[in-house]
Amino acid sequence: MDIKNLLKDAVEKIKSTVEKEDIPLKDAYAQMDAELEEAEKAYGKPLFPQDDEKKLPDEHYLKILGFETAPESFDIIKSHYEKLVAKFNPDNFDDENKKMNAVKKLDMINQAYEYFEYKNTEESES
Repeated sequence: MDIKNLLKDAVEKIKSTVEKEDIPLKDAYAQMDAELEEAEKAYGKPLFPQDDEKKLPDEHYLKILGFETAPESFDIIKSHYEKLVAKFNPDNFDDENKKMNAVKKLDMINQAYEYFEYKNTEESES
């Protein structure tokens, strides 16, 4: 099941419970917890991962750039980044939906590259 729909349904149920004036706040919170547990069971994993389950920025941005593990040098990231920028250039697409998706993807790619560029600059200055 889609996480967005699970969360949307859980939030709607929670809102309708909390908006009831005749239910004590303690009971509303208990019902909220139950709704979130039900959504997590349907999703098959926690909706809000614990700190130790969260991805580190490096892992997140490497995945966006298409790497499974960290490359040996920043030059490899830069080279791959340039290929991705060319591939997802919005001018390459005639369809407006594909063009919008390319803009979104390119924004994520740029953000990931800027992260590693900054990190590389910091390491070079040390």
